[in-house]
Order: sequence, then structure tokens, then C-alpha cells
Amino acid sequence: MNKIFTKFLLIICCVFTLNTADAQVVKSPLEEVVYAMRNNKVQEITHYFDNFVPISINNNASNYSHNQAELVLKDFFEKNPIRDFNVMDTGTPSATSKSMIATFSSTNGKYTLYLLMKQKENNYVIKEIKISKE
Repeated sequence: MNKIFTKFLLIICCVFTLNTADAQVVKSPLEEVVYAMRNNKVQEITHYFDNFVPISINNNASNYSHNQAELVLKDFFEKNPIRDFNVMDTGTPSATSKSMIATFSSTNGKYTLYLLMKQKENNYVIKEIKISKE
């Protein structure tokens, strides 16, 4: 009886270990940004902001501080909540950068998003965001 109980506990421990391993899939920084955008959690991408972030919305470009960039994007996406978000292309312009082109629709129309991330020390930071209405 004791051997059966021990085997049962061993099997249970293995099952929990395997389930936990599956749940801990690590996402790349770009995948985390895509997830946040698809789920209207734009504020979650702000931890990828560098000290200054160039943002262009409908050809109105400016270089914003971390806090200003957060407010600008928050304001834009409050006025234009994402309904549908599709990644059209991702790339690696260089060994230390990642880019994405996506389209999204909101209550005010369709938009194209370009995002560039570059490696800084051991992390990736957002170096550029361009949003333009189609």
C-alpha cells in the first residue's frame, strides 16, 4: 500500500511539474507589445520605453520623454480603442533591433502601426512608434 501511495505522489508531482513548465512560456519583448496592443493594454508597453521616445501620429512627429510618451499614447488609444489588431510583418533590421508593422481598426477607422525596438544593455527598448490613418 505504501509503494502505491508513493508512486501516486510521484505521478502527481510529475503532472504538476509538466503543467507548470508549459505555463511559463517566455515571450519576446515584441510579442509582449503585440499582446498588450491586441488586448487594449497599451499602458503595459510603457516599461519598454527608453528615456525619450519618438512618436509620430498621422505625420505629427515629436520626441517625448518617457512620461509624456505614455500620456500621448494613452490619450490616442482612449480616443481610438483597438478593435482588431493584425501583425503584417516583423523583422530584424539589425542584430540588435526588432521591428513590426501592424494594422488595427478602431471606432474612428483603420490605422497602420510601425514599431522599432533596439537592444539597450540586456533589454529591448522602444525607439520609434509611427501611427498613421489609412
